Amino acid sequence: KMTKSFMTSVQGVSNVYSQHSPLLMDTIESAVKGKLRGEDYPMVSKLGSGIGVDNLPLPQEILIFMVGGMTYEEATKVSEFNEANAGRVRVILGGSTVHNSTSFLEELKLI
Repeated sequence: KMTKSFMTSVQGVSNVYSQHSPLLMDTIESAVKGKLRGEDYPMVSKLGSGIGVDNLPLPQEILIFMVGGMTYEEATKVSEFNEANAGRVRVILGGSTVHNSTSFLEELKLI
């Protein structure tokens, strides 16, 4: 029964791995909708910092810097998001490094 359910869910999908969406995309979608909590996600606006998130207009540009690095998948998803939302909102993604599986595991060894 479980196999049948799995096969039904991936039917018609050319690459099963392309269904995954990184947590970063959920965070971006929440930011675009104005649903991020200011305590958890600090921000700077033209109006200054420390202003309640509820009082700010929806963002047109979002800058994200990932300390510790980001993945190629996250960069690809942000690029796809920017293409789909051209003219509405733009996300700029940066990080201390771009990880592949090997570099990510090396970073884990250091912890």
